[in-house]
Amino acid sequence: MSDNGWPIETVIYKEANGARLKLLVCKPEGWHEADGRSAVVWIHGGGWHSGAPEQFLRHSRMMADRGAVSFSVAYRLLPSPGTPDTAGRASSLEDCMADCRSAIRFIRTNASRFGIRPDRIAVVGDSAGGHLAASLAFGPAFGLVDGCDSEQASVDADREVSARADLIVDCNGIVDLTGKWKQMIPARSPVAGCEDDAVHAWMERHERAKTWSPLYRVSAGQPPMLILHGLADDVVASEDAVRFYETYRSAGNDAELALYPGWRHAFILFDYKAAETEVLRAMGRIEAFLARHGY
Repeated sequence: MSDNGWPIETVIYKEANGARLKLLVCKPEGWHEADGRSAVVWIHGGGWHSGAPEQFLRHSRMMADRGAVSFSVAYRLLPSPGTPDTAGRASSLEDCMADCRSAIRFIRTNASRFGIRPDRIAVVGDSAGGHLAASLAFGPAFGLVDGCDSEQASVDADREVSARADLIVDCNGIVDLTGKWKQMIPARSPVAGCEDDAVHAWMERHERAKTWSPLYRVSAGQPPMLILHGLADDVVASEDAVRFYETYRSAGNDAELALYPGWRHAFILFDYKAAETEVLRAMGRIEAFLARHGY
């Protein structure tokens, strides 16, 4: 796969909390609205509080070189630790997930505009973006404590349009928030001196962590998924990837697992931690998965 310089188009898919959220769109050479191509959507990582869609521009161009229309998603980020909330930021992981659902709905609603098929939308995510990508395997109530979208998600143009991905690639994604990642879950302060309330508050937070964890939301009928993970990853445990794969397969879903000895976290990013040969190898594995499913 070459890295041709296909032009990038910026499209605003949503406005929420003062933020104008964009998609970076890359179309193949010779693209036409009537093509009915496959779509590949990229979701960046960064612990839900950093990162940018530009991290996947080269990947998008590589996929455009293979004939797909690529999209890289900007979503609201959580405030950095120790900083106050600011306009345009997410208030919780639920906002991040709601934005990604909005992006898929927007792409699917505008499939003819982008020259894609609305039933052939593949999503690839890295790290926290892997969490968000895996979240798109589930139904409309995934991660929703009250069973409905967050207030910000109410701006979606068409709530009847499915936000579920048709194919998913999870690159070293965070799939279990009940352990060290529970720090990302809002906690209420228990009544001072009341032991029972302290236990109840802890259990409430634990259940919310499960609600927002893809590992605990697996059921039959979910889309095919490729899970890639490095065995030298010291950010997200490789055991979590294996448990997620086993659970996904046990539910009867199509899943593939690729483990890489010596590979560290975020191996899918160019010019970061991984050697370019590693990134290209991972990209080749993703391409093979997409090809196996006719993308």
